[in-house]
Amino acid sequence: MPISPPRAAGLAVLGSRPRAFAGLAAIVTSAILACATCGGPGSGPTKTTHVEPAAAPARLTIDLVAFARVMGAVAPCGCTTEPLGGLQYVFGYLGHDLDAQRRLVVEPGGLLIPDPKGPEAPPDEAAWAQAYQRADALQERFASLGGSLVSGVGANDLSSPLAQEALKKWPLPRVLANSRAFDDAGVVPHRVVDVPGLDGKPALQFGVTAVHEPSPEAIKLLGPLEPTKSAAQREVAAMRAAGADVVIVLVHGTRAAAVEIAEGVPGADIVVTGVPEGTEKARLGAPATRVGHGWVLEPGDQAQTLTHVRLSIDPSALAAMPGPDAWKVQPSAAVQTRELERLDARLTKFRADPGADPGYIARLEQERATLAAAMTTGAAPTGAVAVTFEQQKITCKLPVDAAGAEALRSYDAWVATQNQRRFAGVKPPAPAKGQASYIGGEQCGACHDKAEEHWAGTRHAGAYETLVKVNKQFDLSCVGCHVTGFRQPGGSEVVEVAGLEDVQCEVCHGPGSIHAESPEKAGKAFGIRREAAVDVCLGCHTAEHSDTFNYEAYLRDVLGAGHGEGRRSLLGDGPTGRELRAEGLEKAGGACPKQM
Repeated sequence: MPISPPRAAGLAVLGSRPRAFAGLAAIVTSAILACATCGGPGSGPTKTTHVEPAAAPARLTIDLVAFARVMGAVAPCGCTTEPLGGLQYVFGYLGHDLDAQRRLVVEPGGLLIPDPKGPEAPPDEAAWAQAYQRADALQERFASLGGSLVSGVGANDLSSPLAQEALKKWPLPRVLANSRAFDDAGVVPHRVVDVPGLDGKPALQFGVTAVHEPSPEAIKLLGPLEPTKSAAQREVAAMRAAGADVVIVLVHGTRAAAVEIAEGVPGADIVVTGVPEGTEKARLGAPATRVGHGWVLEPGDQAQTLTHVRLSIDPSALAAMPGPDAWKVQPSAAVQTRELERLDARLTKFRADPGADPGYIARLEQERATLAAAMTTGAAPTGAVAVTFEQQKITCKLPVDAAGAEALRSYDAWVATQNQRRFAGVKPPAPAKGQASYIGGEQCGACHDKAEEHWAGTRHAGAYETLVKVNKQFDLSCVGCHVTGFRQPGGSEVVEVAGLEDVQCEVCHGPGSIHAESPEKAGKAFGIRREAAVDVCLGCHTAEHSDTFNYEAYLRDVLGAGHGEGRRSLLGDGPTGRELRAEGLEKAGGACPKQM
């Protein structure tokens, strides 16, 4: 799939394909072939023969896959019931059932480096070292897409100590319309991609540009930015003049910024939102919506959910590619599945109702049977251009890309080796005079044996081992929530965790050295909390990392005989954390395999 930077307007016109002539030639050829079957003057009676109906002509299928900001994410936290993302599954999806010659992948920028204001922002040199290793892995896999990738420029990719050198260190086919500050890094205002037809010759041209929403933070990192609307208008017009059949604008900004482009820029067929807002949209994005002339796409961030647009084109339409107004939207497999689930739920409800109308139930059953049959056989695309929009969650149920899986194994091995060396012998500061230190659950159990026995049956007791199994016990993104007293005075560090592995008593109750030496010294003044408030739990049980967390439900798991039995009784009946997690896993279709 050849890709080219902007072309001079005159050259674009001279080099454009004579599609109107091609369409006329097709009509003339068709007429000649039709006349060849007619009898001439004096030909006499025509013998009637059986003619098999002509097979439907093959259609041209083109796949567009859109990302939002990836922000250096190569793998998800494995603590959620449905971890989304992962380099091996992203590229497993891109390489499965998508023709590499007719596949276009777009991302709005912000691919390599975490959000400097987000929770994964690297705070120190060691964390930056890990971030750069992830950027290496991302750039290597995305660069392998070659001419089928067009990438934007995100401010966060310039937020590392490398600054603008990051764009040169990790080169990609980048575009940015509202700044020319990065020309020496190979960034151009737009790119035009040729897509081959069924005969292998160029059939369509996709034009792609990107704009960055001018926030104060973005201007600080990128420099002055032209207003997005005027920059997009200029580049869209240039791409149309160069012969682009489908024009895509990547917006490194919110949905509001994307809608402004979709409504105010004539000729923008597809607009991609690069910055989803809110936890739910960050995970799942939002369905494609019709705005103005074209469509607005909203993928999830960190490659958790991609937006996949599949265009099925009748070859006769290639001479004059219809715009989005004429595209026939057909339901995707995911939409059909959700509709089938809705029908099943209604059937279950009405079949259980003795007063339900049998005729209505019969109609629902027929509707379900028709839909199920269509899902089995697959609805044939119809019309000049048929299009499906799919919000594709990136899960462990997808095919695995071998190169992506190997990149992650190499990354984990590098982190383990480097951080073991870097943090060998490094300990947190000693507690101040009179301040308690961490002693580990074994000493706590000397007096609180029943509590320790109950704790041993909780998920907290195996927290560190879950990291060891996947070689992530030295990963700065993980270890802090799987040990006790991480980087607290007298606590644990990346390597120095002996006796403080797992989420032990002191995570919830505070450092216990003073209390252990003098049991009568209890309470906050001596570092001990009798109960852990919800804020203590939320330090690790965030929405991104613990999707089923509910304070009371989780307390039902950690409290019991010998450990807050009275408090457990007051909680009464209700869901437990284990039950919520089991429900979440069932909804997700089961747990992920342990190996990559």
